[in-house]
Amino acid sequence: MLWKNGAASVPSCCFFWIFSHAGLLGAQMLVHLEIMISWNTTGRSVLLAGAAACLLACGTADNKDSLFEPVEAPGEVPDVPPNSTAPLTPVEIPPPVVETPTNTETPGSEATLPAQEEDTGCKPALGVSGSPKTISEALILINTLPKPTTLACFLEALDRPLTLYMTESDRSLQPSPGPRSPRTFVLRGDLEMSFVFEGLASDTLEFGYRPEISRSIKTEIVFPITRDLSEATIFDRVRQTDRTTVCGNCHVDEQHVDFPGFPSGVFESDIFEPFELEEVKLDALKAELPICDKAAEAYRCELLSALLDHGDTVQGKLRGSRE
Repeated sequence: MLWKNGAASVPSCCFFWIFSHAGLLGAQMLVHLEIMISWNTTGRSVLLAGAAACLLACGTADNKDSLFEPVEAPGEVPDVPPNSTAPLTPVEIPPPVVETPTNTETPGSEATLPAQEEDTGCKPALGVSGSPKTISEALILINTLPKPTTLACFLEALDRPLTLYMTESDRSLQPSPGPRSPRTFVLRGDLEMSFVFEGLASDTLEFGYRPEISRSIKTEIVFPITRDLSEATIFDRVRQTDRTTVCGNCHVDEQHVDFPGFPSGVFESDIFEPFELEEVKLDALKAELPICDKAAEAYRCELLSALLDHGDTVQGKLRGSRE
């Protein structure tokens, strides 16, 4: 079939090629064709345009088959028509990876929480010294502690570090039953305070204040304390006469003398020299704390804890008469 315009005719196959394969020839061919047609409307111009279109469409390449080759090879998975009911291949989603935390603790163990000390109130009041160096300062500390005041509470209230000297001697009003419960001295300069962990005298605290190196003012109090103590009554427990106390039964040359701060005077006597063979070392005393049976020896364990569990302690030396 021929398309005619005046005297010229163009094969219709060429126009069929142009329009059916416009996508392959591209926009460039159509632009050129439009320019050529616009030259004139005569049959001659149309003939030239048709010839140019056939030349471009029917091929200038050596291999005509290349015009029909796809740009790239089809995929391996066949296309599914839009209306197809064929099931789609399910997409497998990998399960989430859950990281298990590493347990560095021993199986069955629980995290150890820091121990919190119970507030017993056994501490110096505001403005009160926890490091008494005289009998009067010790009485002030005792009087400001919760009533009834126990010996354990008083020991706990003392400032640390504590300087300690221990002896297993049984020759005193505070006899030691042995090295596991020695008579223990808390040393603060010229003030020496002693107690024993068990026995008949385990509820007493003895004061020994040295006005000079070879002599000391001695007295003792019994716990628990239910009322305030004073310098005027501090010797009532040990007094025998106006001039003597029970301390003078062992300590020689006891004298009743005036002393500042004590309206009724004090009782002063010689000291005993310490016996090195009877000394108990601090490490041995510390070893008694973890093995103390609270069910069987509650009071002894309480004193050990009050002395050793509330701060540092150091080994001290009990002075002789010439040191």
